[in-house]
Amino acid sequence: MTTFLRKLVFPLLVVLAQMATAQTHADGMTAMQLEEWDKAISIYSAIAKANPTDQVALLTLANAYLAKGDKVESEKSIDAAFNARPEGAYALIANGRKALLRNDDTEATNQFRKAAKNAKKDVTALRLIGESFFFYLSPGSKRPNLTRAETELKVAMDVSSKDFATLMSIGYCYKEMPNGGLAAQHYEYAEALEPRNPLAKLMLAKVYKSAKLPEKFEINVDKAIAVSPTFTPALRAKAEHYYFARKWEEALKAYKELVANGTDVTIDDEMQLANTLYINKDCKATSDLVEKILKKDGTKNYLRRLQAYCDYENGEYKRGLDILNGYFKVVTPDKILPSDYLYLGRLQMKSKGDTIVAIANLEKSIELDTNGTSWGLYKEIAEIQYARKDYCHAADSYGKYLDSLPRNDQYYVSETYKRGLAQFYCKDDTLRYVKAEAIFKQVAELVPKSGLGWIWAGKAAARQDPDVEAHPELIGEFGKAKVYFETYVGLGLDKVKNKTDLILALEYLAYYYYNKGDAANVKINCLQLLELDPTNETGVELMKAVESGTIVPVVPTPPPTPANGTGGKGKK
Repeated sequence: MTTFLRKLVFPLLVVLAQMATAQTHADGMTAMQLEEWDKAISIYSAIAKANPTDQVALLTLANAYLAKGDKVESEKSIDAAFNARPEGAYALIANGRKALLRNDDTEATNQFRKAAKNAKKDVTALRLIGESFFFYLSPGSKRPNLTRAETELKVAMDVSSKDFATLMSIGYCYKEMPNGGLAAQHYEYAEALEPRNPLAKLMLAKVYKSAKLPEKFEINVDKAIAVSPTFTPALRAKAEHYYFARKWEEALKAYKELVANGTDVTIDDEMQLANTLYINKDCKATSDLVEKILKKDGTKNYLRRLQAYCDYENGEYKRGLDILNGYFKVVTPDKILPSDYLYLGRLQMKSKGDTIVAIANLEKSIELDTNGTSWGLYKEIAEIQYARKDYCHAADSYGKYLDSLPRNDQYYVSETYKRGLAQFYCKDDTLRYVKAEAIFKQVAELVPKSGLGWIWAGKAAARQDPDVEAHPELIGEFGKAKVYFETYVGLGLDKVKNKTDLILALEYLAYYYYNKGDAANVKINCLQLLELDPTNETGVELMKAVESGTIVPVVPTPPPTPANGTGGKGKK
């Protein structure tokens, strides 16, 4: 290659590289429509730097700053637009916007009227007048004056109904009002004008998403991708749509397409792909991607949590615990998620660590969950506590779990029963039998044909009876379990499967009636008892008493007669 050719090729390559990376007004429009203000600022700043006389870029840059809430930088861009050419329609638009920033609506209107007159048939200038009201908030107002923006944009539409930028602008105006019908209509007009432009199709999809029409969103976002398979905003919108709809398989496919094909993929996109891979239980791919991301940006170390989560799911408990312990040493508090404590606790349990510490971490997970979706963890905690014979805490945890479990849930009865058992065995609670009785009574009322509630309510009530052998004077208070045990016996349950509990109930009832001196009922219960257990000591002894006629009806002792002789009725 000659020296001349070398000199010619080098500048040419530089120009081509600049062209390939140059930001355009189309890129800026995309950022503005998608409300990516920082990106819009970057794009229009680059355009204005390349061409300081581009008043359209400068005025749009001013809007991007205003949308972000930066009035100072917005005014600087307005001034730059005016200084680029201090006469003509665009300078007058700059004057109008300056007046708006001073909250001088009268002067702003005056300047915009002059600008419209000066612009004549310049649809871009007329569009910029309408866009002046997109992000300006008048004092005391919480929303921009979109009605005024609509009015001005219609003037631009009268000049040219086939200007893509104006159609997109008025479509955005209606989307923000919100008026979904008119927004969709104008985005459709823009789509028809530039059928190969994916932006109009994407914005139409977003209108349908806001209208809660997911099928139409999917159709239109797919159209956007079809005409531009590398259009990152559409690829991202599709992936996010499926992710937040919890359609995990579709989300995984969409995120893979985004990361593989998008021209403007961010590390956040890759992180979302890692999350979605984990949710779809592809732990190997999750771990590989996490390592790839960390090589790019070591500050994303918190992604290692996904590796630890995967290790738990795959039974690699020690390695998972080591990763998560290391993660907790370096992560900042604002990056900690409820699931981090959840898996830390679970991994500690599986690694035979300190159970109390593990439970504390599970409870921390619930505490951090501001969405209130982790209450189901109380069941897991309760089962751990019950297995450790920590019955008092288990009863409390079951109670917290049941507080959020609907009464018509298929597991409500079984979990209430478990709570009752935990309360029954909670030795540290002096009222454990009273509380257990109330819980088992609830079970009995929910499933009256099942014996569990009745028999256990009876057991809890029986523990509250006085010891009449040691304190015969309290015999009148004996019988707290009678109604539960009689109901249980009356259910006609299988005598083989329920033999032990039936014997318990019949022994109690026979003894109850013996204390009442009711020989007939003693006999009835003893006959059933001896049928189940012919050598039952209680049944044999009480039947002897029946047959010998030694059971005497108890005659209640009448109350003492009052000293005034009124028979307890008091004075008339």
